[in-house]
Amino acid sequence: MKLSICSQHTLSAERLSEEESKSETSVVYDLAMLVGHVKEAWMEAPGNLIAHIRVGPSYHKRKQGAEKMQWYLFNDFVVVPITSHSPAVFPTEWLVPCIIIYTQRGYESLLDVSVVSCLDPSLLVAETHQPHPLQSPIICTPLAFTECPKKGDLVGIDAEFVTLNQEEAEVKSDGTHTTLKPSQLALARITVVRGAGPMMGTPFIDDYIATNEQVVDYLTKFSGIKPGDLDATVSSKHLTTLKAAYLKLLYLQETGVMFVGHGLKKDFRVINMLVPPEQVLDTVEIFHLPKQRYVSLKFLSWFYLSIYIQEGNHDSAEDARTALLLYQKHQELQGKKTFSKSLQNLYDTGRKHKWQVPQSE
Repeated sequence: MKLSICSQHTLSAERLSEEESKSETSVVYDLAMLVGHVKEAWMEAPGNLIAHIRVGPSYHKRKQGAEKMQWYLFNDFVVVPITSHSPAVFPTEWLVPCIIIYTQRGYESLLDVSVVSCLDPSLLVAETHQPHPLQSPIICTPLAFTECPKKGDLVGIDAEFVTLNQEEAEVKSDGTHTTLKPSQLALARITVVRGAGPMMGTPFIDDYIATNEQVVDYLTKFSGIKPGDLDATVSSKHLTTLKAAYLKLLYLQETGVMFVGHGLKKDFRVINMLVPPEQVLDTVEIFHLPKQRYVSLKFLSWFYLSIYIQEGNHDSAEDARTALLLYQKHQELQGKKTFSKSLQNLYDTGRKHKWQVPQSE
């Protein structure tokens, strides 16, 4: 499309010919992104935004080994490839375009578009919060500069969440269940422990996330979070902001550390953080037989480590440390070439005990 300003100061649009697109005097812009507002007329909700984004060849070469351009639809956590014609179609009864972005063709040769991180290790070694008078001493030990993690270093990680709103659903006359609005989980606590050295298993991040939003369910049995823990006026925990906690995790991810944990796919999804699969060592996947059930961290800890965990409420520091020990056990059994046999024994024992950990003596 060719846009030009006429003598009457009006804007005219014409189809761009092939010759004009190659002219040295022409500057060609390609559609790069379109954000649309999805109207939900059948609900009182304000709707949501979706984005159509054209992803360039550098990404596909890195992830798929081949250069290509591809359009993707981003709808909350759902990302799917779409045709190049999809962004130009607007069913106006439910989709309204909000933002349209064009980029100059060949801008990569004109600008430095490399991503440069502005994060530094001080995020992990310096505590920037102002402690509340009622807060207890921090149970974790921040890193010394000499301990700053490097690419490939192991860290154990676990996260706990609370519910900010309940699921809204309706049951139709035929008995089918329809979710109108899913429940919303929010990060409440994040713990990261050292993966090596004399202080292995000791947390260097153990942050509770302060929130002003109403929490409808603290999920205490599963999270260990209690009413008041996230309230800056009364909490005795080490409170910080979601942004501060997120930046610490982002620094670790950009450094290239290996995250060891249990059920990390869900944790990172709720945190809304993309971690490359090659940086994730998930014990829920490691200790799993194909087409069989997934095994809880509590049962794995009892079977492989003879350690009873989660006796009361969950504790993210305990869970992160346990996942790290389980990964070390996996490496030990792999070295002895007995891991496959131990995995079969795990499932045999699990079925025998109906996947319940026997009572500790």
